[in-house]
Amino acid sequence: MSTVLIVEDDCSIRELLHALFDPTSGFEACVEVGDGVEAVDRTTHLLPNLVVLDLSLPGTNGMQLARQLKTITPQLPIFMLTSDYTASIEKEALACGITAVFSKLDDLSPVLANARAVCGIESAIDEPFSAPCAE
Repeated sequence: MSTVLIVEDDCSIRELLHALFDPTSGFEACVEVGDGVEAVDRTTHLLPNLVVLDLSLPGTNGMQLARQLKTITPQLPIFMLTSDYTASIEKEALACGITAVFSKLDDLSPVLANARAVCGIESAIDEPFSAPCAE
């Protein structure tokens, strides 16, 4: 089973993501943190299979954090969520090593489907792994 680390400062979004990555969806553990410092510490100690992070975080942003996390675990898949999705943000995120970018304003079920795909979890979901979302 896989472990996902959620890095989100908004409690309601964190709760929503935690519910998405419950054990019935194939994830052993879902760890939540609210800032980049905690994310670096948890990544170092837990070595999660996936990180889902917010673009806007206290003290840093998701792209800066992704670069830091990639120095700890270069092959770590990282998904970024943002309420300000644009093609230029997605392009910059992918250049930082982020695997996929998703809008918080859209349905989050593709986040789960893509997470299961990158973590190698067999799925009963009929949605195939897709490229990062586009507007």
